[in-house]
Amino acid sequence: QVLEQIGLIDPKYFLYYEETDLCVRASRAGWKLYYVPESIVWHRVGQASGIGSPLADYYTTRNRLLFGLRWAPPRTKLALFRQSLQHLVSGRPWQRKGVVDFYLGRFGRGSYVN
Repeated sequence: QVLEQIGLIDPKYFLYYEETDLCVRASRAGWKLYYVPESIVWHRVGQASGIGSPLADYYTTRNRLLFGLRWAPPRTKLALFRQSLQHLVSGRPWQRKGVVDFYLGRFGRGSYVN
């Protein structure tokens, strides 16, 4: 029922933040969310998408902006905007590309090319 009401995962996201966005939409639609610490989730992370990889830099940077500017309070949005400027000036190359693609409206798989 929840997916019928709020829809599926937003295709604008790819790899990061899609589940978080889904949870926020469910919560705002009145659904209860539960934390179940006993649950076990196996999530295999490949080296290509590991922490600090170009792929992770790109999608984490771009999707953090998408999620934050969509759902965060105004003060956090301002902080994200400032952070995006910092990434443009002194970020790693794929962070810069993630910021550029966000502001150009390139979502989904985006223009990430390994």
